[in-house]
Amino acid sequence: MLNLVHPTAKDARGGQGEQKHHNRRVRRSRRMLSRPAVSLYILLSATAIPALASPVAFAVGNVYVAVGHSEVSVFTPTGTLLGTLNDGSATTYTTGMTFDSAGSLFVTNFGTDNISKFDSNGNLISSTFFTGADNTPESILVNAAGNFLVGGPTAAIVYQYSPSSGAPTTSYTVQGGNGTGGTDWTDLEANQTTLLYDGEGTEILSYNLATRTQNAPFATGLPGSDVYEFRIIPTGTFAGDVLAADSSAAILLNASGAVIKTYTLPGNDGSDFALNLDPNGVDFWTADTSGTVWEVNEATGAIVEQWSSGSTSTFGLVVAGQITASGPPPVVPEPGTFGLMGAGLALTVAVRYRSGRRV
Repeated sequence: MLNLVHPTAKDARGGQGEQKHHNRRVRRSRRMLSRPAVSLYILLSATAIPALASPVAFAVGNVYVAVGHSEVSVFTPTGTLLGTLNDGSATTYTTGMTFDSAGSLFVTNFGTDNISKFDSNGNLISSTFFTGADNTPESILVNAAGNFLVGGPTAAIVYQYSPSSGAPTTSYTVQGGNGTGGTDWTDLEANQTTLLYDGEGTEILSYNLATRTQNAPFATGLPGSDVYEFRIIPTGTFAGDVLAADSSAAILLNASGAVIKTYTLPGNDGSDFALNLDPNGVDFWTADTSGTVWEVNEATGAIVEQWSSGSTSTFGLVVAGQITASGPPPVVPEPGTFGLMGAGLALTVAVRYRSGRRV
């Protein structure tokens, strides 16, 4: 997601480097917790590590925007902020994201070389769930088998992870994309072997995972200064076509890599960057790095929604329940799990107070 060549994106991110630091605001807020709150915090920690901000449960249609400083903001489709997740990584830039089949969210931390995981209730499972990707993780996808593929700008490598966390289980060395020379953004065709990727330049390349060989480029000479995140459309009128965030506009390419439609994005500052598909199968979502977010109809180009994330470090966007070519859409989690657990713990605290015992 980070184009180390494109001046707008490079200046916004301050280059590849990350200054690892503690979140002072979180430390201060923890010191101010009352004793009952601390007790509740500890009880919750026994089942899952709470996010350092406000957990938001998975709900189909909600839009998750990577806004930097370890954070992902969660919005309704109309742009109402529901809460913010903090992955505790101390990264300056949160970038590409994906959901697994259980509705868990995975967030790449650009520059800290790791990927965080939240459960479907928005609780932080681990700041460093996946580690060891020295390509500076920027994009992540999950395939039909539940394995994860991670691309990044600083090496012409795509790493594969099993769902069980830890270091990569395998890696694929590919031809570097023009631009960064890496594998910034990736997507996988439904056949599970054809990997498309870009290096934030003017082309989308193709690689065969089964034979570990380079395919002919999917698309070259794209019209924007830099192509960023893109998605293969798996179903519907445009099945097999590819939507891409292409700096000055979003574009639609046919299965042969030719541009067949350009989408004008009102207010786009020239850095259209993040892109994913809506669960309804007819719209897509995209955002520029300045934080303008659009929902766009694939067929007509009509702007269905437009609002701001409030962050000028917007470098990733996903939609709960989004459709993908690489794997099945997430399963909607069982409702009420987190709410019932929280209510039970609150009742426990209340009973302890009524009995005259201090918590």
